[in-house]
Amino acid sequence: MRRAAFWLLFAVTLGVYAAMVGGTLAMIARDAGMPAFDMRPWGMSEAQARDFLSALSDDGRALYQGPQRWLDAVYPALLALTVIWSARWAAGHWLWVFRLVFAAAVLCMLADYAENIAVAGLLGQSPEDVSAAEIARATLFTRLKAASGAVAMTLWGVLLLRQLGQKLTVPRS
Repeated sequence: MRRAAFWLLFAVTLGVYAAMVGGTLAMIARDAGMPAFDMRPWGMSEAQARDFLSALSDDGRALYQGPQRWLDAVYPALLALTVIWSARWAAGHWLWVFRLVFAAAVLCMLADYAENIAVAGLLGQSPEDVSAAEIARATLFTRLKAASGAVAMTLWGVLLLRQLGQKLTVPRS
């Protein structure tokens, strides 16, 4: 039962990610002629943010504030749960590594939600009305999401490779 639940969670997480990257975010990028806020791991400069907001059409803005917002409302939690669940399985006695993965995954999730709130604030204004401080805040959350996500994914990969190595080297009776 647990195994089936995990694989269902994994499939839903991948499905939501694919819908965002191959769907809403790709359409937003085509509309604006540049990557969306969510696809820039180190954020945007003030000029880039204003250029993006100016280039985004009303339809692109509606897509960002509608379907993309709904998908990105569930994705951070789905990703964190998937990473944490599988990291716990893979960690074995390496609980200290699992704890680091857990902390980094939760921080990434929280930073992603904070970024979503900040981006919603940017999208709700005209490019001229957005303050430099609002753009800097969104960029800070974007960078925190990227950095904590990189830590979580790297350590998660180490745990999964360790588990794979054990499965391949332990003789089965």
